[in-house]
Amino acid sequence: MPLLPPIPALSWFNQHRLLTMVLVCLFHLLLSWLGLQVPFFNEHISLIWPATGFTIAVIWRLGYSYSISIAVSVILLTSLQGLPLASSIALGLGNALGPALAVRLFAVKKLRYQLDNARDLIWFLVFSIGVGTFITSVNGASQLWISGYVSDALWFSTMLAWWFGDSFGVLVFGIPLLCFQRRQWRLLSGWRFWSVLSLSGLTSLLVFWIPGAHLWSPTLLFVPLLVLLWIVLRQGLWASSVNVALITSLAVIGTVQGRGMFVDPEPLQSLFSISSYILVISLFSYLLAFLHQSSERTRDNVNSALQGSGLGIWQLDLQQDQVQFFGQAEVMLGYQAGELGRGFQHWTNLLHPDDAAPTRLALTQHLKGITPLYQIEFRLRHKAGHWVWMLSQGRVVERDAQGRASRMVGSNTDISALKQADLAVSQLKDFYATVLSKVVTGVWVGDARHRLIYVNQGLSRLMSMAETDLLNKQILTDFPEQTLQHFRPFYYRAMHGLTPVRFEALPIQTPGGRQLFLSGWLVPLLKDGSFDGMIGTVDDMTQQRQYEQQILQLAFVDQLTGLPNRAALQDKARDLLAGALQQQQQLAVYHIDLDHFQHINDSMGHDTGDMLLKMVAERLKMLTTAQDLLSRPGGDEFFLIRACRTEHDVLQTAHQLILLMSEAFAVEERMLQVSCSIGIALFPQHGLSFAELQRMADIALYAAKAAGRNRYSLYNPQMSEILHERLQLEHGMRSGLYAGQFSLHYQPVQTLADRQIVSVEALLRWQHPQLGNVSPVRFIPLAEHSGFIVELGEWVLQQALKQLARWRTQGVILRVAVNISTVQLRHPDFLRQLQQALTQHGVAGNQLELELTESVLAEQVEQSRHLLQQIRALGVTLALDDFGTGYSSLAYLKSFPLDKLKIDRSFVRDLLTDPDDRAIVHSVVVLGHSLGMRVVAEGVEDAGQLHQLQQMDVDEVQGYLLSKPLPPEELENWLRRVHSLGLPHLQ
Repeated sequence: MPLLPPIPALSWFNQHRLLTMVLVCLFHLLLSWLGLQVPFFNEHISLIWPATGFTIAVIWRLGYSYSISIAVSVILLTSLQGLPLASSIALGLGNALGPALAVRLFAVKKLRYQLDNARDLIWFLVFSIGVGTFITSVNGASQLWISGYVSDALWFSTMLAWWFGDSFGVLVFGIPLLCFQRRQWRLLSGWRFWSVLSLSGLTSLLVFWIPGAHLWSPTLLFVPLLVLLWIVLRQGLWASSVNVALITSLAVIGTVQGRGMFVDPEPLQSLFSISSYILVISLFSYLLAFLHQSSERTRDNVNSALQGSGLGIWQLDLQQDQVQFFGQAEVMLGYQAGELGRGFQHWTNLLHPDDAAPTRLALTQHLKGITPLYQIEFRLRHKAGHWVWMLSQGRVVERDAQGRASRMVGSNTDISALKQADLAVSQLKDFYATVLSKVVTGVWVGDARHRLIYVNQGLSRLMSMAETDLLNKQILTDFPEQTLQHFRPFYYRAMHGLTPVRFEALPIQTPGGRQLFLSGWLVPLLKDGSFDGMIGTVDDMTQQRQYEQQILQLAFVDQLTGLPNRAALQDKARDLLAGALQQQQQLAVYHIDLDHFQHINDSMGHDTGDMLLKMVAERLKMLTTAQDLLSRPGGDEFFLIRACRTEHDVLQTAHQLILLMSEAFAVEERMLQVSCSIGIALFPQHGLSFAELQRMADIALYAAKAAGRNRYSLYNPQMSEILHERLQLEHGMRSGLYAGQFSLHYQPVQTLADRQIVSVEALLRWQHPQLGNVSPVRFIPLAEHSGFIVELGEWVLQQALKQLARWRTQGVILRVAVNISTVQLRHPDFLRQLQQALTQHGVAGNQLELELTESVLAEQVEQSRHLLQQIRALGVTLALDDFGTGYSSLAYLKSFPLDKLKIDRSFVRDLLTDPDDRAIVHSVVVLGHSLGMRVVAEGVEDAGQLHQLQQMDVDEVQGYLLSKPLPPEELENWLRRVHSLGLPHLQ
């Protein structure tokens, strides 16, 4: 619970707390000094102490921290009055503690400092006067007694006088300070406030300052009170509290100076008289202010309620022939309040001429007591000129002695929107009736006895019956039984469940013999929660049904070849396996995949590929029987499932398939040679479900392709192990790269002209923790197939450039050749990664050589040429690796920006014994030199090969004769050892 209520609009004081505390201290000191100017008792006690009211207002509105300012002010004042320092401190603490404790009690009771209700004011007086000022008075009298200013006999009277002074300070000055809000500034700036304040001052001077006024009549004391009552009714609580403070101040000062009506030889009697008077005028003024505020608030609430309700309240005085309006009565017609006047005739003049007679009749019947309530709808003319529909209701509330109505009260409600809505509903009803009669959808309505009471033209056309023939038919009995046996379950479900029901593809037969399939909704009508009829909609779904049947058929047929597709293969294979299991037959599943079919699509177009697939399907059908299942699940794959007795039968069929595909296909005047690879699985040996058999056939197909394609392979368990090893390698590559299992070895390349080592080729090595040294021949194709070659190739490039940079710092000037996969080269970020790697390691482009395969020249020629030109622009050397083993066109070779041709080791191996290899090597050298390229021979292993290659003008060689691939450290040692070949000695 918060100690203080929220204080709005005090942000300035909070932002300047220290300055505010100083100002509070000074103002409290000023008010205390003013209080001392009117001593009443023992020259130390004032009858009214405004500083106490100021203290409570400050602590309540600004916070407890301002108690410090109050305490400091009291200590300064009492010290100046000559009190000992200890008593001054005690008085300061007491004058701060009492009000602070009262404010704490205010917070407990959740009082509002505005004091705008009687409860808050009563508890404020109880806590502030009964607790706060009691503590200050007891403490003050005690400190004066301790200091010797008050005797024992006078302690109680001193305490009582102190309490009176503090209490009247709270009552007279505390309340105005607490009630002050921003809106009071308007009073301060108005002449009426100051005029009334001046009047209060004049009356108070008259009563309390004229000598001898105590001899006048006491009734003059009511003059200030009357002024206060007028202020309460006109200007509110705060203005009255300010006037109370003024009257009280003048009364006290005049009495202290021996003037006015309260002068008495006995000081205590004067104290009692003036305190009683102040209490009376204060409490009476505040009570009247609260009652006035309450009545104003109630009136505002009633007016707000009337304004919010939109009602126009009227009161008709039949004897005076006058009407009085409240709420929205005049506003809803465009008039200001009071603008229509009070004459009843003014009101009746606004009536629409057509509504005047019915309105007069309804009013007369109620006045005579014929109807218990006056209620009529009529139109009134708006100020703008248009008509406003009103629902007027009223009742007689008073009658005279003869029983004649004298006063009547009622209300007017603007129902123009409802009238417009009724008109719109009527028009909409006619519109929908027209629409329903024209729509194609059949619509009907049945009553609670299941008879048709409405049918539209759409239903009539659908049933080929006239509307008159359909009306009054019994829905559940008057139609063909063949139709009703399908329809009744839906109807009963909607009727008993009282919820809409959808029916689909309901078969019916029209009287003309047409077979239709209908769909629609049955929506029950309810009355008092019970079934009261049915609305039905009907759509002809016959054609859609036919389409669905065609689509269903298409869903199981491959549109290109007419063979069962993947979905049909699954279903029919399941049936074949179930039948074979019952008859204890063996089945063979052949997975047929065309070899290099993608090359045909890429080079000749998909139309050619589709025509080829059709021809393949027709040729495969030549080997099938009615008991076989031939399917094309997609792409260039086919499945054949047939019964077999022995393994010899299985392999013979596979051999026939291979021979069948070996004959060329004539496609658009082209002869295309296409081979196939076949994987075979047997039921039930290799699996009892088609999913298992398909997986085993896939494994066997992979084995056939790995063995060189254009062959078949029958599944055996060892194939699964091979596939498992392949998966192990694929997974191991990713983890092995980050585990540091990969490394680069470098094989030197020597020029034959000067026998210098000018470059090295970076070769990737993988040391697997379980499989040992894995050959690149095994893992590179897997990396290309899985796409991991991009990440692996980037790592190789980074490592090679890093090593090249390190050698350069050691004074070793070499060029490094890195093999780039076609998959890696096709990656869209390859060029950016290459540029970034060269920049990162500070390597010039001419120190890097990229070795490419021939497949780059055959695929995406223009795109590849553009990319290689961009790489060449970086200064990077481009070499075509394993030249002669691919299938690229020599025409492409001339247009690509290549620097080197590398002769594959397969031609170098038999160079001394095979004349054909010598001819090929010679041709490559001549071709390369004619195109301005250097020619490099790979796989040189003996001196005879080296001598022969030198005779053929080969530019560079590499191979085991020179050195095997070495780790970087061993290569550096090797270079030091062979310096006799012309290399500089490396330090």
